[in-house]
Amino acid sequence: MIGTKILLIFVFTAIGTAAGFTVMRAYRRDLAYLSGVCAMIDELKRNISYRKDGAADILRGYKSESDRLTVNIGEYLKYAAEKDGTLEISKGYLSAPVHKAVCGFFASLGRSDGDAQLKELDAYGSSFCKLRDAAKEKSEKYGALAVKLGFLFGLGVGVLFL
Repeated sequence: MIGTKILLIFVFTAIGTAAGFTVMRAYRRDLAYLSGVCAMIDELKRNISYRKDGAADILRGYKSESDRLTVNIGEYLKYAAEKDGTLEISKGYLSAPVHKAVCGFFASLGRSDGDAQLKELDAYGSSFCKLRDAAKEKSEKYGALAVKLGFLFGLGVGVLFL
């Protein structure tokens, strides 16, 4: 009897902790995406400034650590290759403001000459870096808290079943 009760406490605690880890992973995933966008913008600025390459040429060889960003880059490259299609950037797990900013960013690529493109990249870079900093703060602040609260919630539910 006591073994069953302890097992229930363990199971509920494990479920709560797993839910907390899922929330923490979502925060880190958002941070990784926005960090990847900031790094990609820096790469674009560097290549456009010095080598005068086009955005599609730069992104064709760009490797991102974020799977979602890699998908979005592929969607942009498909749009750039068609030249007359519509730009469709999938949302995935992105929030509405981030998705809107990403769509605007990809839509602006390759639309102007090098100097104007660099100014646009600077503007997008600063806005994405602000979003990244907010996501970093949120991840650091709430990521570990979610795991702790999940553990405590699971433990509390398990104790209630005693």
